[in-house]
Amino acid sequence: MVPGLKTALVLGGGAARGAYEAGVVSWLREALPRETGAPLRLDILAGTSVGAVNACYLATRASDHAQQARTLAERWKALKLEDVLRVGPTDLARLALDLVRRTPHQAGRSRRAGMIDPRGLQEIASRHVVWREIGRCIEAGSLEALVVTATHVASGCTTVFVQRHAKAPPPPMCVNPHYRAVSTRIGLKHAMASAAIPVLFPPVSLGGELYVDGGLRQNVPLSPALRLGAQRVVVVTLRHAGEVGQPPPVVEAERALAAHPGAPIEEPRELALPSGPFLFGKALDTLLNDRVEEDLDRLRRTNALLEAGTRAYGPGFARLLNSTLLPMQGQPVRYVRTLVVRPSQDLGRLAAEFARSPEFRRRASGFAGRLVRRLADSEAPDQADLASYLMFDGAFAEILIDLGRRDAAARLGEWLRFCSDDPESEVEAAQLEELRALGG
Repeated sequence: MVPGLKTALVLGGGAARGAYEAGVVSWLREALPRETGAPLRLDILAGTSVGAVNACYLATRASDHAQQARTLAERWKALKLEDVLRVGPTDLARLALDLVRRTPHQAGRSRRAGMIDPRGLQEIASRHVVWREIGRCIEAGSLEALVVTATHVASGCTTVFVQRHAKAPPPPMCVNPHYRAVSTRIGLKHAMASAAIPVLFPPVSLGGELYVDGGLRQNVPLSPALRLGAQRVVVVTLRHAGEVGQPPPVVEAERALAAHPGAPIEEPRELALPSGPFLFGKALDTLLNDRVEEDLDRLRRTNALLEAGTRAYGPGFARLLNSTLLPMQGQPVRYVRTLVVRPSQDLGRLAAEFARSPEFRRRASGFAGRLVRRLADSEAPDQADLASYLMFDGAFAEILIDLGRRDAAARLGEWLRFCSDDPESEVEAAQLEELRALGG
């Protein structure tokens, strides 16, 4: 295992889909050390929405790797839908009134501005996350930084809350006016703000300002981890692998026309108008599918640039480049190893199957269960995206945990390269030499 390389685990958002992340972490902590001979040290934990809740939980147990994985998976499997989704007919009626009758001033006085009572999720987070342990693990050196992202309601700005060692310098500055980093002691309200999906959960007040789900602008917080100096990054995104790199239908039609200029192109036909829940689920997918693919592509391009420059001009190329760029962007350009784990199956499809199963009917027989089943039935026969975000059920979580473990295991070769002592390129070899010279 490469000594001195600062490693980050970056967890994306997706509400109940976050159980998948617990599966990936479970494999990382339990199976990977058997392959590499040593546990992978995670210096930075960064998360958005449910990824923020998972990251906070992992941060409290950073000194015990085995417990990190085991207990996180156990907590997800123990969930009961009614404990998290505290919603009834009056909540739906109140939400409708808030949308059509209240002025902003009046709505601000209402008990809450979301369909779901957040106290269920708050009680679970309060009961299972020992918040003071985050600071203890950081002070003890088991963890360098915890990052939680949220969206500032008034400005739409991505706010990155960072907890580091008391003697650590402030977070690096950023020239992006829509991004700000705040050093703080992260607690329950930060995690709840990051997970407050608009309409479903009410916004959370921090310092007199309202915040909602960080996934609206940055669902997978890769950028904050890089700004904190990560040199290796494990990214867990909840976007289905089949959705990545697939051209939209219009692009396919243009390609077919170019290949066969005279051939007629069949236009897609919808069998029926989409329902409201179906559209809302797709809207959530659109909102929560952020720029992570662009960020990863930019990272690959930077790595390729550094490799080409080092081959052409020698190991001092990165230092020369940084002497020019550092004053403009505030942080050095460096080679970064990346490993991305994403679902191999469509989580909306899995939710549709589970919502219609006899097991879910037995487990969730109350109003919340009936609501989720009705949403699943009204979306599509083989897709239940909205229901998948609300399926806080232990049996469904177990399905996602198993999938996360399988998907992580399927990338064993990538994990071994990621953890290898051998440099991936000439520029990384130069970085490692500098680290060793500095005693890293």
